[in-house]
Amino acid sequence: MPLRHALLVLASILAVHGAAQQTIYEEARVPFRREMYGGIMLHGDGWGLHFHHAKHRTAVNRRLLSIEIASMKHPKEVKSFNPYYEDSRGYFYGKLNALTILRPTYGRKIQVTDKIRRSGVEINWIWGIGPSIGLLKPVYLEIGKPDAIPYETYVIERYDPDVHNVQNIYGRASWFNGIGEIKPYLGGFGRMAVNFEYSGHTTGIKAIEAGMSMDAYATKVPIMAELDGVENKQFFFEFYIAVQLGKRLVK
Repeated sequence: MPLRHALLVLASILAVHGAAQQTIYEEARVPFRREMYGGIMLHGDGWGLHFHHAKHRTAVNRRLLSIEIASMKHPKEVKSFNPYYEDSRGYFYGKLNALTILRPTYGRKIQVTDKIRRSGVEINWIWGIGPSIGLLKPVYLEIGKPDAIPYETYVIERYDPDVHNVQNIYGRASWFNGIGEIKPYLGGFGRMAVNFEYSGHTTGIKAIEAGMSMDAYATKVPIMAELDGVENKQFFFEFYIAVQLGKRLVK
């Protein structure tokens, strides 16, 4: 075989081999500077919403600023109903306050493996710390008067375990009762997670995140009346999973 033909065959083989090794992204891979994404999360004792802003420090290391809001239930919360009134609203017997947690968080999002194909998955390790701002809203109930059934009327009162019981609780009052009495409960928050990003577009973000978090307070948070052996918690350790959507930006 003439040398010229041999070189052409070799060049063709190398070209095919090189093309096979390339990413199948059609979009140009440009260096992104920021990410903005958010979503919904579920944990063992409630659910929440979060929003994240990530800024690239290096190609694989991103500073992460986040804001989250999450509900937090006590494990002993059990819904009860007034058995004599079918139209009564369910309530949680013994619940003093509803706890919602606000979490401003600083952390890092560190790439573990890159996504080199459109159908691939980028894996990131995430950590974050910040204050845990517990917002305690007192629980209000509809109380039957007089205590004996049938009630002649009912009134809305803040739950008092020394006064209210299954004999006079008609049902749950509107959630908005007590909203003007919300009190902050300050603590600290930490999170570690693994993030799996699977969007088919270089600028898009679709991710599932799984991790664990801890909210810690100086004293026990009074969610429940401590009756019949029920105890409130000072530390809230949770496993969570989140679904996220967002976008990468070059500016």
